[in-house]
Formats: sequence, C-alpha cells, structure tokens
Amino acid sequence: MNRPLKAVLISSLLAVTTAGSAVAAEIYKRPGLYSIDAEGWDLQPGQDGALILRCHDCKTPVQVQIDYSPERTGDAAKGGNKAFLARLDTADAQKQFAELMVEASLPEEIEVGEDVDIEIATVSKAKVGGLDVFQYVALIDGGGKVTQESSLVAIQRNRIVKVALNHYQGALDDAEKDRIAALFKSLSFD
Repeated sequence: MNRPLKAVLISSLLAVTTAGSAVAAEIYKRPGLYSIDAEGWDLQPGQDGALILRCHDCKTPVQVQIDYSPERTGDAAKGGNKAFLARLDTADAQKQFAELMVEASLPEEIEVGEDVDIEIATVSKAKVGGLDVFQYVALIDGGGKVTQESSLVAIQRNRIVKVALNHYQGALDDAEKDRIAALFKSLSFD
C-alpha cells in the first residue's frame, strides 16, 4: 500500500464522527475492572467489549480506547502484573514491547516501514488509577498528519488492559489537553 493511501486510512480511523452519540454526563463503570468520569466524551462500544471515548467538543479528533483481553488461564496467568512489569526491565525491552503493541493495533493491510513509520518517543513505568502500568508514546507517520498514540498497558485480574489515547501530533489546544488530563485523572482501576 502506498504512503498517501495509508495516510488517508489512518486519518479515517482517527476522524470517525460521533454523530448520533449521546454525551455522557456521569461516571462510567465496568464493575470489577474500572470506572471513569466520561463527561464531555461520547461513548461507543468497540470490538470484543472495548470502550471507545471520543472527545465531544474538541476541534481535532481525540479518541481514547480501553481494551481488555480475554481472561488468561494456566501458565499464561502466572505472575500477574508484577511479573509482566518485571519483564520490561530495560529500555530496549520496553521499546520492543511498545513497537509490538503499536504494530498489533494497525489494520492488517498496513505494513510498517512501507505504509507507515513508527517511532517510539517515550517509554516508562508509572502508577495510573491505582494500578502500576507500562506506558509509551508512539508517533505513527503515514505520510500525512502524524498520529500520536499514548498508551498504558498492565495486567489486571488476569486480563491484559490497554488504554490508548490517539490524536494528531501537535494538534491539541490547552482546553483539549485539560479535558484529556481530567479524563485520565478520573480513571480508577478496581
């Protein structure tokens, strides 16, 4: 696939409209997993139980997606979040994992290096919403606008959780940054 076509696909994925969605005005809860204050965000169900939040009044497309894997069992469930984070003990391991996560989130028809270039800008560990997480910022360049993905990943209740914020790099104004900060400040893992 050529780079201009890829840029259109990435822009289309990020700029999906929210016409017809109701604006949430209270706490959204997924019992046993998390709660989040989604006021000012349009909520839509995603695939496999994911939650997609789109900024209602932002001038540029801003989307947050919260995904959980199926419950891990047997050997896959051993160690939990502490063991997961321990495996990400070096900057190289963190960068490689972040690259894998970004590549896995792209549509199948998109080829890294041919259609898009990915740069992992930052990697770190933090505590968000009461949960220790691995977080990264990736820049995805499809030849047009650069999409910034800021994600956090952890193991919670034997499930992999990923919370991904997507927007165009450098496109946010102060009000949009404040709205995003308030959303993430309200995120609480059970």
